[in-house]
Amino acid sequence: MLFFRRENRYVLDSSSILDGRILQLFSKEFYEGRIYIPKLVQEVASRVLGPDFEKTLAGPGGSTTVEIIAGKSEGSSEEIQVISVAGKKKATVFTASDELCRQARSYPAVKVIDIRALYRTLTPIFVPNRLIAVRILKRGLRQNEGIGYIEGVKIVVEHAAKYVNQVVNARVLTMISSDKGSLVFCSLEDGSVNTTA
Repeated sequence: MLFFRRENRYVLDSSSILDGRILQLFSKEFYEGRIYIPKLVQEVASRVLGPDFEKTLAGPGGSTTVEIIAGKSEGSSEEIQVISVAGKKKATVFTASDELCRQARSYPAVKVIDIRALYRTLTPIFVPNRLIAVRILKRGLRQNEGIGYIEGVKIVVEHAAKYVNQVVNARVLTMISSDKGSLVFCSLEDGSVNTTA
């Protein structure tokens, strides 16, 4: 007896193509399957990316295939075309558009993943009073601040400006998250230089 696995199907809008992060997840094979791109999405993204559009779509490679879907663009918004293709193909939509997320609420059968929400979910959580070790890469805006990064999250450490290129121990004061990313404020711990890192 043969078992056939259903191919995973996705629709990308122009915001997700221009954002670029979801295509990286396809290229790393966190997602695989067939990507559908409505013709209107291709036109919008091509206007911004120019000749790099084809190269961008070639990025996923591997077991992912990309198909441009022709359709009538007169009198129909990009959001409606994306939702319509997703409904017909029983595909999941990837987007970074507030407008598409809003319109998709009227189509409960269509699954929509907001890339920004996905990445916020994967961002490390730094709770107050947590002790962390971070390499100070540069001075901050204030004279005594040192700046480092942990998995893409910006870490601001008070009184760490003099420890550039060194790993310090710091205690989390607060974490601020927004659509533009996360920012963590810390205080420098006693015995701050981490000799084991």
